[in-house]
Amino acid sequence: MKLLSMLQCLIIIMTISCAGKKGPQEISNRQIEQEIRLLTQDLDEKEANAQLTGCLDHYADQAISMPEYQTTLAGRNEIENYYRDIFKKQHIKTIRREPQEFIHLANTIIAIGTFQRAYETPTKDSLITLKGKYWHVWVPETGTYHIKGEAFGYFHPVDNPESLIISTNQQQPDESKIQMEVSFELKAYNALMEKGVRQRNATLRVNFFTEDAIFYPFADSAVVGMDQLKPYLTAYSNRGTVTIDSVSCYTFNFEKLGDYILEYAMFKVKWRLTDRTGRTEGKGIRIWKRQADGSLRLFREIGTHNYL
Repeated sequence: MKLLSMLQCLIIIMTISCAGKKGPQEISNRQIEQEIRLLTQDLDEKEANAQLTGCLDHYADQAISMPEYQTTLAGRNEIENYYRDIFKKQHIKTIRREPQEFIHLANTIIAIGTFQRAYETPTKDSLITLKGKYWHVWVPETGTYHIKGEAFGYFHPVDNPESLIISTNQQQPDESKIQMEVSFELKAYNALMEKGVRQRNATLRVNFFTEDAIFYPFADSAVVGMDQLKPYLTAYSNRGTVTIDSVSCYTFNFEKLGDYILEYAMFKVKWRLTDRTGRTEGKGIRIWKRQADGSLRLFREIGTHNYL
């Protein structure tokens, strides 16, 4: 903590020295971003040392966590159970998150970045290294910032994902089980998404995004801007000869933030091939941006899958 305090002082001095060159709002945003960087470094340190309480101190009471392969964790109690079990399955050697973008939506700040995690399992001495992307949704509470929402996934498929989830029979809830009252607008957009998936309509799916959107898909790197989104979603929609039997896209939670909506979304799909059937489900976070014509478009989105 002494090192953390020294770094905070240094950042404040550097910020003041630049005050004559930046506007008040930009200075305030930079200060917040530097504080979040320090909090992220502290979370990395606590996680690398398997300090359960120290990790939990960074989360809001009603935080929503959407890890890759793991079903959604709602609240600090479920997040605590997740960390406790993961610390038993993984002997973490290093973990480092690098924020690359900060999106300021009123008092809510979304930090988007990359991470690298290296660990050993109790049954193997070999070092496993995973690389991926993460989102943290930070909100001010009790004099500092806490994580109100998060999602993270990997740039690649992972062997033996059992080591990345907790031992639980918890199932992702169906839409009918969601207690929150969801706006008609979000329900309508999700219904349109279902149509795009069911019909494998790439054009319809592309039109959900803004020109400057960034999409963080399952087991892949970021897809940046419309020039990348069009070919990516076209190739994805035309992949294989799968038939979609049913699809459900729905809202788990959401928050209106000025001209934006922050949505915690879920999906379930049942599909079939010539010789077999299957199902896929997952979740993620979306930032919807209000357009001049009053419509909503996806400005940022991250998607993760559940291990079935």
